[in-house]
Amino acid sequence: MSTENTEQWNEWLAGLIDGDGCFYINKKEKNVSFEITTHITDIRVLTELKNKLKVGSVKKRSNSQSVRFRVKTKVAVIDILHRVNGKLYNPARVAQFIAACNLFEITINQAWLDEVTTGAASLTIKNSYAYLAGLIDADGTISISVSHTSTENSQLSGVHGKITRLINSKAHNQVSLKVTTQYENYATLIYKTVGFGKIYKQKPNKQKKVPNPLYHWTVVSLEDFQLLYEQFKKFPLKSLKMHRIRLVLLYFKYKQLKYHLYEAGAIEAKIWAKFARLWYKYSY
Repeated sequence: MSTENTEQWNEWLAGLIDGDGCFYINKKEKNVSFEITTHITDIRVLTELKNKLKVGSVKKRSNSQSVRFRVKTKVAVIDILHRVNGKLYNPARVAQFIAACNLFEITINQAWLDEVTTGAASLTIKNSYAYLAGLIDADGTISISVSHTSTENSQLSGVHGKITRLINSKAHNQVSLKVTTQYENYATLIYKTVGFGKIYKQKPNKQKKVPNPLYHWTVVSLEDFQLLYEQFKKFPLKSLKMHRIRLVLLYFKYKQLKYHLYEAGAIEAKIWAKFARLWYKYSY
């Protein structure tokens, strides 16, 4: 692998870690372990980590539809820390990274540290397309919401119910991609770096176990999805979310042709129904 591709892969790793990774610090034993957890359908993302880093374990978590990649050896953790030095932006992960580097006496990229800890106006995400791919692989949500459905269809459960509601949603559906964080500055940094999308603030709701505001960097328009798709031509997602990214432009095409409005039995309606089944191909 070339130096350039290795650097891109490390940027992708940084995005993945900012989304779903964690450095666990044990000051008493002077040790650090590293973990990333994903949905079971994205086990290949963790398998790539294991194959690339040539270390760690990938195991299914008990009573959960998730899998975990875990690294405990000091040499391997230090390798990961070096790979993402100067490449993390999630405040929670930055704090863990700094603590781990201090424990292992690793020299931190000072220029990055000064910018990321002070929130400098000049701070931007380097190799944003690779980083963004990793972040969305870990923490992105790509979905089509249906805002209105029949009473009968609303009772249908599982993937079959989702497909049926989308097929019959007519004008009441909207595709979106979002990355959610509790840190406003982090959401703003993503928006500022990529230059498209919008940020929506979600108010706290203690009844729904959301004690603090949440910030959603969100993509909904055809124009923004086209820009996003161009980003992922440079560095595609490694998770199954890439399947939906490829379908998004088709979604807008069918909407423009109004296939979603045709009555059942029409050729256009059958094409829309086929699209709905493709959208949920990897869901269960």
